Amino acid sequence: MSTSSIDPNQTQGKRTVMSDKAYGTLLCILSDTLFSVVYIFVQFINRGWFLDGGTFAPAWRGDWILCFKEWIAAMFAIPIFIYLWRTGKTSIPGVKVILGLIVAAFFCEYIGIGHHVLANDLIGMALGLPVIRTITILGCAIFGALLLREKITPLKFGMICVLIAAVSLFGFSNSLAKKAKEAPAAVPAVEVCAEPDAVPSEKVSVGPDAVPAEEVRAKSPAALPAESDAEAEKMVSGIPYGSFTVPLDARTFGFLCAFITGMGYAIYTLILRAVMKKPELKEGEAAPKPVSAYFVVSMVFGFGGLFGFIAMLSKMQAAGTPLSALCTEVPTACWLSILAAGILTFFAFYLKNLSYRYASASKAAAMSVLQVLLNIFAGMLIFSEPTNPVFWAGALLTVLGIILASQTS
Repeated sequence: MSTSSIDPNQTQGKRTVMSDKAYGTLLCILSDTLFSVVYIFVQFINRGWFLDGGTFAPAWRGDWILCFKEWIAAMFAIPIFIYLWRTGKTSIPGVKVILGLIVAAFFCEYIGIGHHVLANDLIGMALGLPVIRTITILGCAIFGALLLREKITPLKFGMICVLIAAVSLFGFSNSLAKKAKEAPAAVPAVEVCAEPDAVPSEKVSVGPDAVPAEEVRAKSPAALPAESDAEAEKMVSGIPYGSFTVPLDARTFGFLCAFITGMGYAIYTLILRAVMKKPELKEGEAAPKPVSAYFVVSMVFGFGGLFGFIAMLSKMQAAGTPLSALCTEVPTACWLSILAAGILTFFAFYLKNLSYRYASASKAAAMSVLQVLLNIFAGMLIFSEPTNPVFWAGALLTVLGIILASQTS
């Protein structure tokens, strides 16, 4: 990979074919496309396609994916940054930048992804993902304007509205597909036995106090679904959250987790935009060196993997699972797939970091809707997931939103 992109002055001198605006859009598209491929690998693991024989516990599987995927990506970035630093082509940034990147890793990995999993468990991906993307786009637009002085032009406002509408349609489409899949099949007619010893279905017992069989079945405890008691208990006692119990019902707490996730991703995007944007040139002073994208990848994924490891370790200890289970319960195919996902994550995140130098925080967040579109296409083509006219309407709005995003700065 060329390292000339680290210095924006060299990049501008060599890249005369397209403007900064078009270059930022291209970087966002390439990055989001690679991230979509990463999520396909993750989906393979979650769906059990790569599991040979036994499976490893779902309680800590997500944290295992997060931890090692991030660490693998960091392992590719660290040697490149050390080489560039030793040869004088880049430098180690100040303490403020380092602390900012650690905070970004915390908000993305521990706050964002951790609550993302809870939101999907409690309200489902059909509702969780649209809410998260909407909050992220709005958060980047509002706080980008307040903190980074990014202007919200009429074109950018239209782009945000179009993409929020597209994400909402995707969520509605997934809800329709889920309802169609879960719709009960038609119950076949019951044949009446004509044998002499058959008991009449109208009565259960003989006598003046006979009770209709339908009423007995309706009042019978066995007629109630098994999940009803668990759901009722959850509604009364609250939702477990670490060592605490949140006094909310599952749906309300799920939407709260989706909101926290969206805000975590927004803060993460804003910090990276502040770190990676072009340095301001002051008259009479030498142009400051921009922060190396490789350093950002090393810091964010190194500490992100650490936060994921802490979460995984705590869940394994709570379940009484030793750390050695990573060698005994995780199949080899899963390790190979997470290795591929980590390598692709490195390239995707490198391109995303470069895009922050040329694209505003709101634009970068809005362009990430492309991941939703590509993941749904992957689900349709690879995992045979159904689509409907609402999905295609959302796809058209996404294309329109990307066209509008390409025109914004």
